[in-house]
Amino acid sequence: MRRLIRMIMLAAVAGILMPATGALAATMSHIRPDAQRFGARIVDVPVSEAHDYRAYEYFVDYLPSNTTVHRRIMIVNDERHTAHFAVYPDAARISRGLFTGDAGATRSELTGWISVQHPVLTVRPESSVMDTVTIKVPRTATMGEHYGVIWVQQAAHTRTAAGLGVNEISRVGIRVYLAVGRGGAPPTAFSITSVNGQRTADGHPSILVHVRNTGGRAVDLHGTVRLTGGPGGTSAGPFPSQQVVTLAPGQSWTMTFAPAEGLPNGPWLAAVTLVSGLTTRTATATIQFAGTAGFLLGLPLAAWGAGLLLAVLVIATVWGRHVADGRRRVRLAPAARVPFNR
Repeated sequence: MRRLIRMIMLAAVAGILMPATGALAATMSHIRPDAQRFGARIVDVPVSEAHDYRAYEYFVDYLPSNTTVHRRIMIVNDERHTAHFAVYPDAARISRGLFTGDAGATRSELTGWISVQHPVLTVRPESSVMDTVTIKVPRTATMGEHYGVIWVQQAAHTRTAAGLGVNEISRVGIRVYLAVGRGGAPPTAFSITSVNGQRTADGHPSILVHVRNTGGRAVDLHGTVRLTGGPGGTSAGPFPSQQVVTLAPGQSWTMTFAPAEGLPNGPWLAAVTLVSGLTTRTATATIQFAGTAGFLLGLPLAAWGAGLLLAVLVIATVWGRHVADGRRRVRLAPAARVPFNR
């Protein structure tokens, strides 16, 4: 039972891993399949955020300046040997729809407020330990939302078959969304600004939903699109978003949904539902999957005939002008002088 609980927690942690940098991804590709299996999760959730499921995965909080809070985290070692971990805060940023934690203890205003009770931990095989993260917001803290990550890192040194030494570094992280202000937490809001259909270069249907964060806190967006009113009254979906999109206040991005292959061009009525925490937005729009090839294949017979007639008229007009210009050049050419003998 204990092992089952640990495996469930590790599966949950997979949803909060930070995107790896190129160097980290390259390092991870050399890690043995049975090595470095561990995870981390939050234990304490603030009462003010208990209704938000995001607070059970990340540090999501609103604090006035000159405030100190303590949050416990659990580190699980599911390996068959004793493991050593480093626990530390790092800077993070939100850009192009992604929340990305830096690698290497990059400093920021937020990381200067964070301390870890046990920066170095030793965990026995198939065991877990608690650690405490303290966030102390100074009186002079900048108002607004700050982003960071608490990394749990394991390093190992191995040798390849060729005898080369390889340093293996693995990290799992817990995001930090901390809003600082006065008079209550800023609102969470976002808007769906457009919904469009298209076909990819290889002909697959795709739905593009453009979203803007209009509130005062970051949002982690996911959702679905359902299609109704298609050719012959058909319907399809719902289709989930291909990724979770994170937007800071004022940012916008396009979410992608991939319907099943083989759907006709439409038109379709697309019903979009997007969610971040307890905030939900919906929108409907009439779309068609009319890309380059898809658009041509979806044209009715009358449109094909009109297009063909237009093409013939254009070709005839161009050819007529070409022939007329050639005749004028022949008439205006000087007469040739042919020598002859008397």
